[in-house]
Amino acid sequence: MSGVAGSSLRRAALAVDRALLAPGPTHRLVEVRTLLALVIGLRLATRDWTAIARRPAALTDHGNVMGWLALTPPAWLLVTVQVAGLAGVALVVAHRRGRAGFALAWCAYTALTALWGGSGKVLHNDVLTVTVAVALLFAADPPRPAHTTLRGSAWGWPPRAALATLATVYFLTGAQKLRHSGTEWVFSDNMSWVLRQGAGGSPFGARWVQTVADQPVLTQALAGGALALELTAPLWLAIRVTRIPFVLAVAAMHGSIWAFLGLDYSAWVLTAAAVAVPLALRPDRRLLGGALGRGSGTGGADAPAPGAPHDEKRRTGVTVRP
Repeated sequence: MSGVAGSSLRRAALAVDRALLAPGPTHRLVEVRTLLALVIGLRLATRDWTAIARRPAALTDHGNVMGWLALTPPAWLLVTVQVAGLAGVALVVAHRRGRAGFALAWCAYTALTALWGGSGKVLHNDVLTVTVAVALLFAADPPRPAHTTLRGSAWGWPPRAALATLATVYFLTGAQKLRHSGTEWVFSDNMSWVLRQGAGGSPFGARWVQTVADQPVLTQALAGGALALELTAPLWLAIRVTRIPFVLAVAAMHGSIWAFLGLDYSAWVLTAAAVAVPLALRPDRRLLGGALGRGSGTGGADAPAPGAPHDEKRRTGVTVRP
């Protein structure tokens, strides 16, 4: 029986591997990378990162990726890193050295969020964006993405890897709830106490949150819905037609957290949308611009770039049909 089970697991792993490494269009890689860069840019631009320099050293925890930095960085250095990250975002959006620009933006964003999260209360508002974006760091720049569309594994695997990471993070979030609290996370008064303790942070006042907290059936439904969504995230995201509904579902979940507790998880919603929405479209459709057709002047799904050499497949792994 164990041999049969092992063989089944190997076949399943190979099937997943083939799905992740299947050829994909260049425009999908460009769309996902650009949208993730815009999420990073929004986070970089809308926070006062100089607050890190004003926090007491006693409140600084060196347990993350920036733990090696023993001194509190001065405000001018924090602003420099912020500007560098925004410059990287601009390169991605302009389709100029997108891979280098994305790496610059990600490094700046990761450094600043690590410093921010290591001071005072540890936060994970930016964890999903940082983690999902890692796959795009290894994505090659498509040749002239604004003018042509090629298909190849070099362009197919990074968006799918980002999608798989998105599903994994949500699944592990739910699995950790079960690991630490079991089904009591749903069927106890856990959510009622969460709402009561955080009611003061609601932008709509505490009274209505406390009213909801006094309804055990409603609070258990909220907890159960959130847990079910997280645990089933891989299923939602494995099927193309349920990816946009998943984004809407997580928007509702994180929106309710903001309404009840005032906690901002907008980066999670935007990250989910940046990855799942483009990948919910058919491969021959762009996010903006409609369907691609052969001989349309913009390059068919398998068309080479104008003037592309015949050995393009050998150099990039791209399927090219003259």
